[in-house]
Amino acid sequence: MEIDNRGTQIRGGKSASQLFFEVLKAAVDAYPETFLSINFPEDAQQFRKRYVDVLPCFESARLRSPSATDIAGMLANRFAQEVVYEHNDQVPSLDDYLSNNAQSGLPLLELEPNAQPGWQPQWTLNGLERQSLTQVAQALRSQRLISAGAEAAFQGIEDAYGPAPIITLTGRKVVVLGASAEMAPTQQLLAAGADLLWLDLSPPPTHSARGGRLFYPEEGIDLLTQPLAALATISDFAAGDAIDLCLYAYAPGGAREIRLTAVMNALVNALPAAQIASVTLLLSPTTTTPLDPDDLRLLSERYQHRPLWEACLEPIGLLGRGGGIEGDCQAAASRTVVGIQGASYQAAQYLGKLMTAISWHARGQAVRSTGKAFTVSANTAAITQTRSLAHPVFDAAFAGAAALGVLTFTPQQSQTLNGLLAIHDWLNPETAIPGKTRIHGGIHTLPYPLNTALRVAAAIGFARKPSALRGLFKR
Repeated sequence: MEIDNRGTQIRGGKSASQLFFEVLKAAVDAYPETFLSINFPEDAQQFRKRYVDVLPCFESARLRSPSATDIAGMLANRFAQEVVYEHNDQVPSLDDYLSNNAQSGLPLLELEPNAQPGWQPQWTLNGLERQSLTQVAQALRSQRLISAGAEAAFQGIEDAYGPAPIITLTGRKVVVLGASAEMAPTQQLLAAGADLLWLDLSPPPTHSARGGRLFYPEEGIDLLTQPLAALATISDFAAGDAIDLCLYAYAPGGAREIRLTAVMNALVNALPAAQIASVTLLLSPTTTTPLDPDDLRLLSERYQHRPLWEACLEPIGLLGRGGGIEGDCQAAASRTVVGIQGASYQAAQYLGKLMTAISWHARGQAVRSTGKAFTVSANTAAITQTRSLAHPVFDAAFAGAAALGVLTFTPQQSQTLNGLLAIHDWLNPETAIPGKTRIHGGIHTLPYPLNTALRVAAAIGFARKPSALRGLFKR
């Protein structure tokens, strides 16, 4: 099979920041009264310099608007239109390419179950190893590390499965895009007994416990160059049944964050609505996020009980100015955008994930205008020490984060907790609201802008581990 190496690209060769600017500017122009007060940049160059501060202002203004959901839908659609598939000297939008072409699915290898279905979650987190799931949730909540929605979801899992849950998913068909991603609970879902389609460049491990059947293309699949093959393979695997689609593919650099997110979204939009039981994705705590009054209460408590050293640094601006939120209790957005992650990352998170999830939740598939919503599990994952965050500043910030009341997680911890939250959403679709359920690790209750607080955390980390400074000079 011949693969076109050009594949999925941003329309017109634009940069990620140019795309981001143009999509947001379209909303500003369409809803001038909503965004009148945010001082939106006049051009892409200004936006690139200021998006860390502009994005929370934009989101707070959107939340305040009676057309907030319409704006989210517009942003999601414009984002999708800005991604094309280059082939045979043609550049249709990715959505059009998938809807107007056909291809056979890839041949799949199958591994039979090698264990009884049942995933028993284990957690090693802050000394909570021997606690029930509800006790873990209550402890994390008391430490301002998770949202009220997350605590309620964990309670729901315990109500359904008991304090030491054994999760079974026998009979469910699950497709995992980016199955080898460090944040993906792929092995947990397979152990629980789901029949699972593994779509990734990397092959699956064959020795892990499987309570369900595992299917995968022998040579792997590149979503950026083979989206049509991915669509056909998913359809063949579904065989007319409803499937749970998990969107975990991620790769940094070269605007791949944007392009991979767009491919996964386009696959959701291209499938028959009846084939979608749910769509699951993870939101980053470092994108700007709608906060509720309970979050603001915890943030205020955190500020009132801040340690003396913070109280000394704050007046001179070393922890940033303006606080940890933009807006008020009616329309609060977190000031958690981190510039070092780049515009491509933030565009993928805000436009491709948060706004798209809100639109799907309200209206279903954008390109079809079906008006039929489906279950969307779009929960926030904590900052996790994955390979994609291998950077000396992040390494140092991880080491110093605890001083600011921020907890970083291991991949295993994130897989376990977010896997449980996704399963809760699948079983309780009426409570699955994008952005409500969050394991933010203290980032969303931090009373300072994260972009500046991160520098303080990094400074603390470098002070504690001076050898980490060597990494700054190797890049």
